[in-house]
Amino acid sequence: MLQLFPKSRFPELRERLLRAGVAPRHVRRYLAELTDHLADLTAEEQTHGLTPSAARATALTRLGATDTLADAMISQPRLHSLAARAPLAVFSLTPLALLAVLWFLSLCLLRLGWHLFMPGASTPFGTLGPHTVLDPRNIYFQLDRALYLGAPILVGWCMVLTAARQRLRALWPIFSLTVLALLAATSHVQANRNAIPSGLGHIRVDFALRPAAQNEYALVVLLFALAPYLLWRLQSSRALAA
Repeated sequence: MLQLFPKSRFPELRERLLRAGVAPRHVRRYLAELTDHLADLTAEEQTHGLTPSAARATALTRLGATDTLADAMISQPRLHSLAARAPLAVFSLTPLALLAVLWFLSLCLLRLGWHLFMPGASTPFGTLGPHTVLDPRNIYFQLDRALYLGAPILVGWCMVLTAARQRLRALWPIFSLTVLALLAATSHVQANRNAIPSGLGHIRVDFALRPAAQNEYALVVLLFALAPYLLWRLQSSRALAA
């Protein structure tokens, strides 16, 4: 099974805390402290002559019920993650910011390659000449293109991982991936020294409805980014049913 959160000695408590919105980092620390405390209590009970299994059972009783242990964390709002407290903001603003950073990096690399490899060309989207498949210039531009096209998927995976770790409803990653897919479907990069006097070094990104091929790209973004989340949900359901 795909593990998005480390195993612990308190699986039920872990799930309760995550589903209640407690940040994963606080859950990890809390469970580590409980594990250490349980070990100390078990060792103490064994010094009283109890067998290891009996000592552990007594130690668990002394540690407290799951409800009590969970309420001690859930009742503290400061321990809740931002994704749980403001999911709409996290799953709308965060993917936009991450996508903007990756696209900006890709456009900067496009501009750099244009200057290095095609300094006299009016646009970097022209041909590099015959036999260009293994040409370092072609490899450079193809990798940059892969970064631009793959950016929505990479950002989608980040949002899916956030939702899975925090045990959030499927609504939020699906909403986030839909936004990314729409941006992917409507974005278009233009780079022309004569037609674009301004922008990032004669490079500009505009957004408008595109032909069917661009819509297929949006579908690919949605499916590839959502696939790991759906797989995790399926495996989690099977594990609970087992």
